[in-house]
Amino acid sequence: MLSKLKGIESYKKYLETLALSTALAGLMLFIAFGLMSFSEGEKTIPRHFILLLLAVFFVVFTVFYESEAREKERVKKKRKWEESYQSLLKGLFLAVCATFAFVTTLAGIKFIQRGGIHAVGGMDVFISTLAICIIVSMTLLSLLKPLETT
Repeated sequence: MLSKLKGIESYKKYLETLALSTALAGLMLFIAFGLMSFSEGEKTIPRHFILLLLAVFFVVFTVFYESEAREKERVKKKRKWEESYQSLLKGLFLAVCATFAFVTTLAGIKFIQRGGIHAVGGMDVFISTLAICIIVSMTLLSLLKPLETT
């Protein structure tokens, strides 16, 4: 009975890994289609909306890193301005990355809705590209996974 439960546990692990790699692959695919849409010169999202997204992401990520810095400050006694400066830089970097990913994903979705799959080469090219993205995302996930110590 216990061995069957262990099998179910590993089965869930496989499903979670498959779902995560497929979701990341879809995100990569939509970002690629968004970049293709931008290369055609289409402006799918207004600049003021992009700037608003950047501001919101900047605030969210900066507050996250400041709260993390406060936790570290209890352990170490670092200068407060140094921690604030690092939190601002980390927040800005992640905000730019998140805004880029969000905007290009939305542009990629609009590109597909307008029939961009046929311009790329049809459904067979779309499925092949998705398969390649799944392989790449699984490789990245396995490389980013922390090593387990025994």
